[in-house]
Amino acid sequence: MTKLKNLFYLLAFGGTLLAIKFLLIDKIFPQFPNDAGIWFTSGLLLVILGVFVTEKYFTRSLDVLVNVITLIVVLLTLDKPELFRLWDAVFFYCIAVGILALISFVLYDEQKDQNLSSQKIADMSGTVARFLGSSRLLFSIVFILSIFNYFVFSIEKSQLITKEQVAVLVLIIFWGAVLLVEPIDRRFIQPLFDRATRKNRDKLVGKVVRRISPNIIVAEQLPNISTPSAGTLMALNRLRPTNGDHGRALMYLYSQDTENSRHAFFFALDSSPDEVSEDIYVHSIEVDAQRAIAARFPDNEIIRNRSNLVGFVDSGSDIDILKIKMIEGVDNEKRIKEGDLVSVSFYGSPTKYQIINVQTASEAVQGTNKQGGKIITAQQIGAWQTDKQKFEDMGWVPEINAPVFIESAGEEVELIDKNCYRVGVVPKSSYPIYINLEECVTHHIAIIGKTGTGKSRMSAKIIEKMAQIGYQIIIFELDRKHAQSLTRYIDSSLVEEQASDAFDLSKTTKPIVSINLQVDAKAKGTTGTVNLSDIAAGLIEKVIQYQIKDETKKICIAMEEAYDFIPESTFGSQAFGQPTVSRISQMVLKCRKHNIGLLVITQRTALVTKTILYQCHTIIALQSFDETSKNFMGAYINQRYLDSMSILPRFRAIVVGKGSSCDKPVIVDFFDPKLATPNATARAAATIP
Repeated sequence: MTKLKNLFYLLAFGGTLLAIKFLLIDKIFPQFPNDAGIWFTSGLLLVILGVFVTEKYFTRSLDVLVNVITLIVVLLTLDKPELFRLWDAVFFYCIAVGILALISFVLYDEQKDQNLSSQKIADMSGTVARFLGSSRLLFSIVFILSIFNYFVFSIEKSQLITKEQVAVLVLIIFWGAVLLVEPIDRRFIQPLFDRATRKNRDKLVGKVVRRISPNIIVAEQLPNISTPSAGTLMALNRLRPTNGDHGRALMYLYSQDTENSRHAFFFALDSSPDEVSEDIYVHSIEVDAQRAIAARFPDNEIIRNRSNLVGFVDSGSDIDILKIKMIEGVDNEKRIKEGDLVSVSFYGSPTKYQIINVQTASEAVQGTNKQGGKIITAQQIGAWQTDKQKFEDMGWVPEINAPVFIESAGEEVELIDKNCYRVGVVPKSSYPIYINLEECVTHHIAIIGKTGTGKSRMSAKIIEKMAQIGYQIIIFELDRKHAQSLTRYIDSSLVEEQASDAFDLSKTTKPIVSINLQVDAKAKGTTGTVNLSDIAAGLIEKVIQYQIKDETKKICIAMEEAYDFIPESTFGSQAFGQPTVSRISQMVLKCRKHNIGLLVITQRTALVTKTILYQCHTIIALQSFDETSKNFMGAYINQRYLDSMSILPRFRAIVVGKGSSCDKPVIVDFFDPKLATPNATARAAATIP
């Protein structure tokens, strides 16, 4: 039914009900008690809530709750409920149905695995509640009971036809008409109207030529047929379908042109392979029929989320990598880019994949004709666990031709665990990626990236978060007065300075200690290159000695431009500080036992000893060009992500490792690029999440 027609029926039946009350019932039964008016109330609710407004197509659990609460209020307003037979039964019936609806409403979560016991209970209780609590059934019970309780005595006292009997008969006829008008309209009135006006008739779109998969149907489109928009619902039927029979449901995906024809691709919602034959055609249908189809599949994800459909699972997919046959033109419409998130459901859960590549491909359309297309490559990052606030690897692959949807930003997810730092969000989504700071301390963390990518700002915010939750941080930094130094991004009220030769952790009054490194001639090699390994080793030994006395506190040692303190053997002279670096490596191995962690910050991994870098089990990698950084990251991420490292935009990073909230590597937007403007350093640093 159209909205206009629904309004007409609502006014017609509402007006009829008022006429019956004031022109018939009130005059024939003037002495009846006020409670007898429940017939009118239940009838009005049946018309408004049941047929023409809230439950035109289907009943939701929330609708059942509204129905039950409304009817309970009506029952409680009766002056003498004892005169209403079965009042107790109806009341407790409402309570029972309301409890079932409430259970379904509270427990059901479409994001959870539908095989969970809680979801099975929600589904079963919802099914029962929607049947027993539909307004058609609920208010019909009260309407009929009110007639028998207050009016039926007039039929019993005389066998002759009386005006009282006529009035009761009119009430019953009204009730039947309200319930029957919708199916009569759908099967008789609307088809008759269509024939009379020759408008709003289904149009022939094309003839089915083949089915390329269980769900994908191809039709040869007729000439002069305008191309519908993606997601339009259509019907699969005979050439001349009977009136009102819209056949099987299809959803239009895209069209491809060949030399002599155009082929339209459809997703079959409920048709079987044996239904595709020479006399099967695709018909366009009117908006009302499309709504009716959508109502037939209230839980069908592809209908519910068709505006975000981007393609289907293609061959060549595996547990980690998803190949997606992209719907033609959807990339321009959705502005799809590397790093965007897509979703596909299997095992009852929507599993997220991150786009890491796209390739062009061609396929045969008809005979030797070929049509170009695009194949998206996406890496699985897992299913989002709301209770744990993290992604978990699903460890399997979806069915071929399963629909794939693009994710979009929603309501921001607030972190529950205060011991975690929110690195950023997966691009164009609201899913946060965070690192567990305790894991970062016990298993060390490294932040790598070329100059200007934002690694110092990120490091500063991680350090501030550590200080906020009670960690002690010691910063090793050579050129602290430089405009881009690490400490300049940190809240100065949290920082105190100590000289390296007078360093004493027991005398600190603030959570962050910045070491004022005393560099003399002994700290320089023959080439004049600064070697701070000896100083760093001495400071780390002091930290360990201090921590051994009381290991309850967690300490993090941050090394800005770590190659100044733990250089690789190939950096400078082969013997330049290497015995000391080896000693530092041994100390770092023991640090985790004493709740001491390392935060390694560097722009080039080639210059930092790999013995320590490989002890960092959480990595945040920003844009890097050098092959050494890629080779180092090759131990953590696959080749596709490695290829992305050199083209990562500013304020985008790859997060991977033990401390990450995602079991897989993931690309993250960690900073608002709108703030990356000249003279905005202080403001930007203050607003990083």
